[in-house]
Amino acid sequence: MNDYGRPVEFGWFMSPDADRPDVLLDAARVADRAGLDLIGVQDHPYNSGFLDTWTLLSAVGAVTERVRLFPDVANLPLRPPVMLAKAAASLDRITGGRVELGLGAGAFPDGIRAFGGTVGEPREKFEAVAEAIDVMDLFWSGRPASYAGKHFSMTGAHPGPRPLHDIGIWLGAFKPRMLDLLGRKADGWLPSLAFVPPDQLGGAHEQIDEAARSAGRDPAEITRIYNVWGDFSTGQWVDLLTQVTLDHGMNGYVFGVPPVESALRRISDEIAPAVREAVATERNRRST
Repeated sequence: MNDYGRPVEFGWFMSPDADRPDVLLDAARVADRAGLDLIGVQDHPYNSGFLDTWTLLSAVGAVTERVRLFPDVANLPLRPPVMLAKAAASLDRITGGRVELGLGAGAFPDGIRAFGGTVGEPREKFEAVAEAIDVMDLFWSGRPASYAGKHFSMTGAHPGPRPLHDIGIWLGAFKPRMLDLLGRKADGWLPSLAFVPPDQLGGAHEQIDEAARSAGRDPAEITRIYNVWGDFSTGQWVDLLTQVTLDHGMNGYVFGVPPVESALRRISDEIAPAVREAVATERNRRST
């Protein structure tokens, strides 16, 4: 049983479809006004029907006021960590401190190669993500930085303005080596229901937590956001997410729903308050 006691957050997983960007921005305004906590945008630039994720996130930041934004997840083989850190810090300042950074080792190798990216073996992908975290942390320090790694480097880099807040690096990962890295160095976990069902979350949390404790970190400080899709009724979602929060360790849910107000309002007005109330009630019961 895992419950880290963190506040429960809710958000929207935006597909960056190029056909109607105005619809996406209108939906982002709705999500913002409705009180959703997060908007995540998938990052598959080799998909010819998709907008560029960072450009879209910047546009979303310009039409919203409070919702936090993040790539879900940034494709590291096509986004060098120095420029990724620069983009994130810049958007964080523009939006008043509303940016987090989802990061992945890169899926769809054929698409990555088509865009000139390099797809390494599993060990090389792991090494690249580990180095990228180090590079971005150095870059965000605001001090001139040098770094000599196997995959990435900086030589006397002058980063420019620091982000307004400590940007969280959230890894989209589920292999043991990556989960260990997450516990030691990263700030959050971004699994998806389609790839990591609830009954597999516990083992992953144990790996993350053991690595965190070995690095002198508190596992409860690591955020755990679940990307979810499905056609469940409101009641089924409430029951499922309450259980996943209290027994399977997650504390945030980003829903893959169409960019329409009724779908977003269902999350903000029905599912989110019901889950929060149920979680609070059970936490109070368990503490007495």
